[in-house]
Amino acid sequence: MDKKAVDQVVSVLANSRNTIVVTGAGISTEAGIPDFRGADGIYRKLGENKVMNIININAFNRDPEEFYDFYRKHFAFPPAEPGKAHLMLADMEKKGRVKGIVTQNIDSLHEKAGSRKVVAIHGTADRYICRNRGCQGVYDQDYVDRYEEVVPHCEKCGSVLKPDVVLFGENIKDYVEARDMILGAQVLMVIGSSLTVYPLAGFVKEFTTFYQDLIIINKGRTQLDHAALVKIDGGHTGDMLEEINRQMDLRGC
Repeated sequence: MDKKAVDQVVSVLANSRNTIVVTGAGISTEAGIPDFRGADGIYRKLGENKVMNIININAFNRDPEEFYDFYRKHFAFPPAEPGKAHLMLADMEKKGRVKGIVTQNIDSLHEKAGSRKVVAIHGTADRYICRNRGCQGVYDQDYVDRYEEVVPHCEKCGSVLKPDVVLFGENIKDYVEARDMILGAQVLMVIGSSLTVYPLAGFVKEFTTFYQDLIIINKGRTQLDHAALVKIDGGHTGDMLEEINRQMDLRGC
């Protein structure tokens, strides 16, 4: 662990009145959630074009059976509990050190860990929404898993259910709130994201044009390493956040 970098992060956070955290897949891989864009991820194995041609809103509308056959096979999450990093962020929020989280992840682990202010811009994987605008019933993963047909339907009106996740061709959720949170931060801490997916990466880049207090904790380079006040590369994210939180406890900040 880079003690000097950790001490620098603690000093920056101690003087911040509004720290916002941005998280990507890297924070959840430590909890057992696969990184779809990682070395062994589905994008590498099948090719990005093939995945994008199926996991998009047009394909869903055109052939929901083909969509669900692919989605159930390749995008089902294994059972997972929040990792240490999720728990540390929830504790930091409870103590007022973190004011909110904007996440690219769809696994709900931040919420399960106890974080309250979470903006999940890509949606939530274990929720399904009825496509009938007059109904819009909401169903959980258990309902879909028990459903006997490939394509789940609403038990109220019979319409097709859609995963409550942002598919290619759809706008992210809570665009304005996410952008406002990031641009309104005094300190922005990016964890587990290479900052290649837009528009979130664009929000962070926009932040760096006005402010200097950007902290990046990520295994490997990101698109904005050059703009970071502190960059921590490698190591166990949960352990780092635990040490940061512990040091802040000791300083009484």
